Amino acid sequence: MKLKTGNLNNTERKFIPVRKSNLEKYINGLTKVESYKVTQFYSDDYKYRKFEDSVDTKYTRSKKQGDITCVEEIEENEFLRNMGKKVIVKKRTKYTSGEYTIEIDEFLKPSQFTMIEVSTDTGRLEDYAPEKTFVEVTNNPIYANKNIANGSIKKSNVIVEGTDAVGKTTTIEKLLADGIICQDRCEKVISKNMLFDISNEKRGEEIYNEYFSKPSNNTIIFLVNFDEKELMRRVMSRGKISDFDLEAYRYGLLYKETYDYMCANYKLGNKLRLVDCTGLGIEEQYQKVRKSVLKEIDYER
Repeated sequence: MKLKTGNLNNTERKFIPVRKSNLEKYINGLTKVESYKVTQFYSDDYKYRKFEDSVDTKYTRSKKQGDITCVEEIEENEFLRNMGKKVIVKKRTKYTSGEYTIEIDEFLKPSQFTMIEVSTDTGRLEDYAPEKTFVEVTNNPIYANKNIANGSIKKSNVIVEGTDAVGKTTTIEKLLADGIICQDRCEKVISKNMLFDISNEKRGEEIYNEYFSKPSNNTIIFLVNFDEKELMRRVMSRGKISDFDLEAYRYGLLYKETYDYMCANYKLGNKLRLVDCTGLGIEEQYQKVRKSVLKEIDYER
């Protein structure tokens, strides 16, 4: 494990990946460098870190001054002596892609989510082109590690589902900006089986029952909009239109039917909610979804 010490440029861009399949595809195109566990906390003006891989453990203390961070290696006893209660634990995997260094952090504590940090020593960081389903949070103070340690992430297990043109992307971006970590679709369970030729009974008994009967902290939000004309207006405004887009209204009805069936036959607790956005503007829709998510937080408490 190689540590960089001294005066380091800490300029980087940060992204939250919201589509798991796209993240997996993105990672497959990168060159892996190393992977290790990071435990970090803040004490006074310093950030303390413990780095662990399969063969080594190292400790550092760093202090940020503008775009420069001074990093020095320290002994274990200094790390332990200063350790506080507000600790971040994450698995970091470092990759390279051309002139860029890609660090993918899987946060384990205090909240569970994935964040991508991109930096470069040779090129223009502003030229980095993120994947389509990466939402940038670079200048959002909620995603500064010190604030994460202090509990800035409100919730990290929200899944937003719904038909095309219902406003998922905009809603997810607004939730992320507010510190609510979202996933775009539950692809392997919900979206994969939201098909017209699968009955509600089969979907419930053979597919969703297994998913919803297992312990889970996920909150799935079904977004629906029953204004067919508005949905088609949004669809037709897109540059590229798929067959799924053209069936947006029917798929919306299918989500509603599925939700009603699940409510009637299973104890869903806080795992599934439906938010009707018919007749709402984008900001009104966001506020309604946000309110539903915050209800889930109250439910958990």
